[in-house]
Amino acid sequence: MFEWGGGCLWCGNEAALEKFDVGSLEEVLPLSTSIREQLDKLSAWHDQALSWSNPADVSPWNEDEFERFENAANAMRLQLQAELGADFEIVYVPLGKS
Repeated sequence: MFEWGGGCLWCGNEAALEKFDVGSLEEVLPLSTSIREQLDKLSAWHDQALSWSNPADVSPWNEDEFERFENAANAMRLQLQAELGADFEIVYVPLGKS
């Protein structure tokens, strides 16, 4: 799940919290440089969905941009799962859902 201003991988259960504590996990997980770079790009892209001058305002994205982002985020979820393996469960929470 992406957070405004940075971070997109978070603990989702007690076992993960016990092992990694709180905060985003990009820097503590055994991820390749390529995946880390892709996560940074996705985070920067995500942040463009917010009107930073007025966060309560409507997103500058149209429906197509949201769909493109969701597709890219889901593709990343699959890459993360493949890289981290069965010891991790990667769940993506789409924008606007929590």
